[in-house]
Parts: sequence; C-alpha cells; structure tokens
Amino acid sequence: MVLPFSHLLDCWPYGNICVPKARLGSGLAACLLLSACANTTPVPPPTPPTPLDGKNLTHMLAGEISLHRGLNQQASEHFLASAQSTQNAELAKRATYAAQLSNQTDNYKQASQMWAQLQPEVTLAQQHVAQSLLRNNEIDAAKDVLMELIDTKPEYLPAPTLYAEILLAEQAYQQADTFLQPYTNQAQPDRLLASMHVQALSQLSDPEGALELLNKLIKRYANDAGLRLSAGVLYMQVGLLNQAQTHLLKAAKLDPDNSQAQYYLGLNYLQLSQPNKALKHLRLVSAGPNLIPSMLEQIAIEQPAAQHTRDYFAKLRGHHPQHSAQLYLLQADYFKSLSELQLAQDTYREGLDKHPLNIPLLYSQAMLAAYQGDWIKMESDLLKVIELNPDHADALNALGYTYADHNSNLKQADIYIKRAFQLKPDDPAIKDSMGWLAFRQGHYRLARDYLRQAFAEFPDAEVAAHLGVVEWALGNIEQAHRIWNSILKDDPDNALIKQAQLDAQKEFPNEE
Repeated sequence: MVLPFSHLLDCWPYGNICVPKARLGSGLAACLLLSACANTTPVPPPTPPTPLDGKNLTHMLAGEISLHRGLNQQASEHFLASAQSTQNAELAKRATYAAQLSNQTDNYKQASQMWAQLQPEVTLAQQHVAQSLLRNNEIDAAKDVLMELIDTKPEYLPAPTLYAEILLAEQAYQQADTFLQPYTNQAQPDRLLASMHVQALSQLSDPEGALELLNKLIKRYANDAGLRLSAGVLYMQVGLLNQAQTHLLKAAKLDPDNSQAQYYLGLNYLQLSQPNKALKHLRLVSAGPNLIPSMLEQIAIEQPAAQHTRDYFAKLRGHHPQHSAQLYLLQADYFKSLSELQLAQDTYREGLDKHPLNIPLLYSQAMLAAYQGDWIKMESDLLKVIELNPDHADALNALGYTYADHNSNLKQADIYIKRAFQLKPDDPAIKDSMGWLAFRQGHYRLARDYLRQAFAEFPDAEVAAHLGVVEWALGNIEQAHRIWNSILKDDPDNALIKQAQLDAQKEFPNEE
C-alpha cells in the first residue's frame, strides 16, 4: 500500500500504525523513532494505519528510548503494553526480543504468544513461543509447540534441534536416538543434529554407532576441529588409541589453543606409554575444566621430591595465579600422598594466609586435623566454614557427626546433621550420621532404619561398625556378627570393626 504524499506529511508509518508527526515533536524522540523504523521491516498493513493515542505513543517512544539505552526490561514492558492495546504484530515482536534479552520470562511468554497469534504464519514467532515456555519451565507445552512446528514445517531445522536439546537435557537418550534417526540417516545429515545424536548414542553405550555417524560427518567436514576431538575421545573410550591419536592430532593442528584437544592428547599419549609427549600436551592446557586435571596428571608424571615440591607448586601458581587456592589444595594433597602430614599442614596454613576466606582450604585443613585427632582445630575450622556458608552440607555433617560420635553436644549435633540431611538427603554418609545420632539419642530402631539404608548404598567399614552396634543393642547378635564379618572377611584386622565389637560388648553385655 502506498500512502498519499499528504498523509506522509502528517504521520510516520510504524508497522500498520500511523504515528502523527505532531505528537513526535523534534529532536531525540523523532530521531529514535526514525532509527527504529529504519531497522525493522514493516508488516504489510491489513487495514489502513490508525493514529496512536497519547498513551500508546508514550509507551512506544519510551520503549524505543529504553532500547537505545540498553534497558531491555523497561523496553519490553513498554512495547508489551502498547502491543496489548493496539494488537500490533510489530510491537509484539519488539516486545518479544526485548523480553528475551532481559530474561523477563513472563513478558517473554506473553509477547511471543501475542506475536504468534497476530502472525501465525511466522515460523520464528512459534519458535519464540516454545523457547519462552522452556524458560518458564513448561517443558511439555514447549515440546507440543515444537512438534506442531516439526509437522507443519519439516524443513525448519531449528525446531527439531531445540526438541532434541530438550530430550538430552531430560536424559531421555533412547527417545532422542529414535527421534534423531530420520535426520541423521540422510546422506548429508545436519551437523548439529548429528552431533546431538552422537551424544545420545554415547550415553546409550553405543560407541560404534556414534563413531559411524561421526565418521560420516568428518567426511563432509574434514577440517572441523570439534568433530575431530569428539572422534578422538570416542576412539579412546573403545581402546583404539592409534585412531584416537590421529583425530586428536588433527584437532590440535586445526585449533592449537583448544585446551580440550591438548588434554586428551596428553591422556592418549599416557595410555600409549609415552609420558614425555604426554607432558608436552598437558602443559599446553591453559584454561577450562581440564586445567586442574591436567595439572594432576603432570604431578603424577613428574613426581617432584618432597624437598622440591614447594618450588614446583610455586612455579605452577606463577603460571596460573587465578588458580592459586586450588594449587595450594593440590600441593597439600600431594604432601599427604607422601605421608608428609606436617608439610601438608604447613601448606594449608600458607594457603589460608593468602586466601583466608577460602572454604575448600578451610574444610580440607579441618579434615586433616580430624585425621590427626586434633578435634579443637577441626571444630574451629568447621565453624568458620559454616559461618561463611551455612548450607555447606559436608561441614555441617562432619561437625555434627563428630559431636555425636563423641557423645557430646548432642543438641547441636542434632541441628547440624538434620540440616545436612535436608540439603543432601540421598548422601549415604549423612544417612550414617543420622543413624548414629539416633543411636546416641536412644532411638535404636530409627537408627537401624537409617544405617541399613546407608549400608545398602555404601557398605564401608564405618557404616558396618555402626550398624553392627545398633543390631547388637537391639539383641540381634547373629545379625551384628554377619554385618561385621562382611568387612572382616577381606580385612581381618579392621580397627573400626574391632573397636565396634569391643564397644558393643562393653555397653550391651550378653552371654556371648
């Protein structure tokens, strides 16, 4: 539709709305609106433009000004208000994008649904509806929208891509495999969909199928570093180390700064019994989640002597100052592996001098103090951890268990252990603490319930010692011996079991 020249003198076209020039005035507001119009494609108006009233014009201009100032949340609110009043698709679209950028989940949902309702033929609007539903955690509704898109627009690949992402996030790997097969069985499958199918197949323990699909992709995208890396890792998993090396070397050549490629190359060379080459690549890992593991591998290869360890780790901290606290933890762990407990203790002290509020250092120092029987030091450090992070479940459990085990301060033990259990109800170590606390409080049957659960999930000597004592206290002598003997058959001199037997006989004497 072509507006007559006289009409253009009186208003600016905005989508299917005509904004009267008289309301724009001059200066910034007019410039901003003209800029916005220049950057949007007007939708052909189904009806002649109608002037905006003052309220809607104010919302629209305020939205434009907010956008130019980077205030996306305010922009989304203004555009949405104006779109709801005018039922204008262009305003709904702009409200959708502004709400998406500002992570306004409710506005995003409202705006995208309005846009899709006003322009049902626009595929992108339907996709935004699905994405907004996902952000609002309405997973099933999002999947319904995507399936409708997939049925009506089978050539539109973003829809199956998002659907597959949802399945992978839900760990529905078998369903993802079935869903993706029609897309990846093609002669030239889409790279992203095929990559997600590889992920699903890997999770389904089908490395052969994943490798077959990866090799199909590599034939098409021979210089894709990500595909080469994935192939190398998969070949390592199935033990084909030479094939893995070929792909990993190619990945590292295509992307020399890729820390993942360097890390897996190092691991692969280690498995090929070539530690010097492994070190070369492990030292090239400079960032990402594999940085600390790569340092662990380097330490295991080089194994510095105790007298050189301080200098060795000081050098590492010089190269990676942002990981200083983690490196102090690694240094202390290394000293502990050498049974140099005093040096480990000195390392914690030095690390906490540099990082006094570092929770992992404080907690690890507390655990070393517990191992050495320094309960006062352990209590002090754990109280600091809990002060810094009241929801540190492990610290709460450790301190509460210590009180319960010493049969002292049971009121505080009850508070700490039950709070830890609220935070991590599936942790068998905390279930063991709940059981031992109940035993100390005289609730033997409740104690047995918790300890049986803990022992079924984590049948170690400490839980067996506790459960045996509780069964003995309940008069189940044979059951107590069966539990203890399950540990003693492999470790006849286990100190925890021996002490539990002595404690049970002393506290609950019987004819045996």
